[in-house]
Amino acid sequence: MRLRQKITIAFFLVSSLVSVLLAVFLYRFIERQLEGELRDRLRDIAHIGARSVEVDAYQRLVAQFGTLDDKQVASVEHSPEYKELYAHLRMIRAAEPTLVHYAYLLAPSDDPDNPRFVADADVLELDDKLARGEALPKGEEVSHFNQSYDVSQVPLLKQALVDCTTQSEPGFVWDPAFKVSSVSSYQPLSDDEGNVLRDAKGRCLGVLGVDITDRKMRVALDEAGGLAIKISLAMIALALLVSIAMGTVLTRSIVALSSTVKRFADKDFSARSPNLPRDEVGQLGANFNEMAATIQLHSEHLEDLVNLRTSELTAEKQTSERLLLNVLPGPIADRLKSGENLIVDRFENVSVLFADLVGFTSMSAHTSPEALVTMLNDLFSLFDKLAEQHSLEKIKTIGDAYMVVAGIPQPLADHAVAMAHMAIDMIDGIAAYAKKVNMPLTIRVGIHSGAVVAGVIGRKKFIYDLWGDTVNTASRMESHGVPGRIHVTETTYLALRHQFDFEERPPMEIKGKGLMKTYLLIGILPKDPARASASSIAS
Repeated sequence: MRLRQKITIAFFLVSSLVSVLLAVFLYRFIERQLEGELRDRLRDIAHIGARSVEVDAYQRLVAQFGTLDDKQVASVEHSPEYKELYAHLRMIRAAEPTLVHYAYLLAPSDDPDNPRFVADADVLELDDKLARGEALPKGEEVSHFNQSYDVSQVPLLKQALVDCTTQSEPGFVWDPAFKVSSVSSYQPLSDDEGNVLRDAKGRCLGVLGVDITDRKMRVALDEAGGLAIKISLAMIALALLVSIAMGTVLTRSIVALSSTVKRFADKDFSARSPNLPRDEVGQLGANFNEMAATIQLHSEHLEDLVNLRTSELTAEKQTSERLLLNVLPGPIADRLKSGENLIVDRFENVSVLFADLVGFTSMSAHTSPEALVTMLNDLFSLFDKLAEQHSLEKIKTIGDAYMVVAGIPQPLADHAVAMAHMAIDMIDGIAAYAKKVNMPLTIRVGIHSGAVVAGVIGRKKFIYDLWGDTVNTASRMESHGVPGRIHVTETTYLALRHQFDFEERPPMEIKGKGLMKTYLLIGILPKDPARASASSIAS
């Protein structure tokens, strides 16, 4: 074995051992730090979630406690109040899906050891699985409304309910009722100012519980431990590099010349041998440098041509990609570039909006083409900004009509709410624009929510479009609408009625649909946060 190899191997083994010991120490340190951080995050999630619970819906549910049979419980769990709390709990869990496993609301009873479940983030999902004949995951139990929960073995949860105080488990606690070991945080319900809410008997109104199971905690710790392993591998790699460097000290001249020859072989014609000792190796390097200079002179012209053509191709590719993103949504464009020939998807929950300029045909008769195009460009640019602001996807414009969808290509839980805000901002925006240009401009807006099929049409001139009854119905809402008003179907009304104010219209005959009950959206209910005006965008 050569001396260079001996030095390299010895130094590498010692450095690797030190790196492994450092990684073990680092892993234990990260594990302790992360356990504390995860508990802090769990407590913060519970604190924020408890302050944003819809108290009215919660109290209406608690008022229904009593002796209920399974049918009555199922009826309550499909009520709007329960679904609202259920959606809130799932939103809390979705905020940290890799951390939070359970999220639930408990209300105290006359027996401090047996509070009752008001809502649980898993009930409706698990009920659906049972209805389909599927077995529940191992360790999962359904915590139904009005169900009693023995907290005698969970003292901190009992204390949170009795004293109406925030409590957090310092470590994993075994729950005999649900047969799971978890770290939990319990937060009493409070108002927007953080004041604890109590019921008519002076008891704590309720407690929000969020849990992280030992399995999820271990997954999180393992992910952090992966960092220590990566650092260890990096240290070992560094040790290998240092070992090689130490081993090459005695053979520096030959290694330098060898590296130069390899660079030249890899078409780096500017490679030159560094100054070497005045010996046989140094003379060999000088001869190589003379040969390399001659070859480089002949290759530079060809290399310049190749670089010029490469830069042109790169610019053309960037231009093509920008054009594609202007025509198709980003995820759809990526699928198309990856070689997917047929792009078609079904979306079960979306909202579609059609808007049409009122009197545009008559206006075009006494307005120059340039002015009409400028006006449409200004208005549709305004609508494009609003669509981007509300995370919506513009589908197309047809003459003076504008079509936009919420929930495509990425699903959007509150698609109807986002579309309602979009429609209101469109009405406000066009009013501001009309005042700015001193023209009698207004639009009709129609919205419907439901399922659609979306896909890419064409081979050369692509278009991303929607099909289905939802699209047709939204178009009918626009054509049967009122200028300057937002016309929605009953389906969309049901999704928005708790946040927006409506005016019911008399039932009307809709082409292809028959007699339909429809509504005019008036605006946001007072309890909704103030929305930003679109007039600044129009200006």
